[in-house]
Amino acid sequence: MSKKQMHLGSFFTTYLGHHLAAWRYPETKTEEVVQLSLYKEIAELSEKGKFDMLFIADVLAHNEEDIDYTPQIRLEAPTVMATLAAVTNKIGLASTLSTTYHHPYNVAREFSTQDHLSGGRTAWNIVTSAHDNEAQNYGEMRHLDHSLRYERCEEFVEITKKLWDSWEDDALLFNRAKGKFLDGKKIHPIHFNGKYYKVRGPLNIPRSPQGNPVLISAGASERGKDFAAKVADVFFTIASPSVKKGKVFYQEMKQKVQSYGRDPNQFKIMPGVVPFVGETQKEAEEKLEHFQELILPELGIGMLSRYLGIDLVHYSPDSLLPDVPSLDQYNGEKGRFEILSELSKKENLTIRQLASLFARGQGHLFVVGSGDNVADKLSEWFLYGACDGFNVKIPYLPGGVKDFVEHVTPELQNRGLFRTDYEGTTLRDHLGLDYQKAKIKVNA
Repeated sequence: MSKKQMHLGSFFTTYLGHHLAAWRYPETKTEEVVQLSLYKEIAELSEKGKFDMLFIADVLAHNEEDIDYTPQIRLEAPTVMATLAAVTNKIGLASTLSTTYHHPYNVAREFSTQDHLSGGRTAWNIVTSAHDNEAQNYGEMRHLDHSLRYERCEEFVEITKKLWDSWEDDALLFNRAKGKFLDGKKIHPIHFNGKYYKVRGPLNIPRSPQGNPVLISAGASERGKDFAAKVADVFFTIASPSVKKGKVFYQEMKQKVQSYGRDPNQFKIMPGVVPFVGETQKEAEEKLEHFQELILPELGIGMLSRYLGIDLVHYSPDSLLPDVPSLDQYNGEKGRFEILSELSKKENLTIRQLASLFARGQGHLFVVGSGDNVADKLSEWFLYGACDGFNVKIPYLPGGVKDFVEHVTPELQNRGLFRTDYEGTTLRDHLGLDYQKAKIKVNA
């Protein structure tokens, strides 16, 4: 078997699939959207397929633009993953949580607790949020400026890591004979006094099985990429237009990581991929065609309005996209904004055509085919040096996981590119990341 192994994340949302019309597909378990049974099935299928981790996306508001046409339900991500820790044994559990509308002390406690109770399988997907409607749920009229929220995010993560490090690895004693539970000299307040936060510490939870939970970042802007290179263990990214450009991007990110004094091998780059899988190429293509037929014009207009920051409600779906703001003027998700605006200009697409094209993969690598054909595409990117693996955006739930596990996973295993069983117990083990030893440095 090849020493170099592909890493795979099983991505899901309470949108019931990555395709925007997934909830209308007959095989999607739409009625179970707020039931544990659905998420338990997704988790068990993903663990059966030996995925490195489960990954759940989250936002802090509903989408007003298409509220009638998409599942407007967002279960709180860390709670979902904490629940799934009880019904899984090895698979990693990655939760999305925003630094803009939470506090470092709470977040440090939340993920440390999960890491203990899961036996070291927790990851935090660090986001800064992107939309004004999220800000308005927390008493603000507008969301923080893009550069400002990343500046505050860096301070937030710095504090969180210091809190995790506030206990030395051997602070716990459990010495019943002497009546000594721990060594208080090995627990340290952090006395952090920054631009945005003041936190005394220490954390009231000891070092967890991974030292620190795995840190994930997915920012597509230049500022987001810089942040990931500084602090993240895993970088989820929108796939480049071609495998050659993907390799260039991969090398640039690894060099950026190295420029911050970090080991590039301890930084995993996993672009998103949306696989429509069938037993045959024909079956996969027919399945995709069915999904595309389920996209209502109203759904496409709402999606484009949200990602482009303009109100398209009063435009005909068959009209061309109107002028959009420049990238510098846009304060939302810059990666998807850039893809949509460039695609519209290049292809001269109508709103309906643009929505239909984007709804399939939302800017990620998109593959349709049998298990061996999908495995060919993933293998090409991986072996060419364009990624360390993929964040697999499941198109519909839970059947999309089953499709991948039954048809794609065996092909990758047969090629020696993916594990046949878990060799370790923690998410850091799965990803080939080192245990994070405590870095004790108390602020004056």
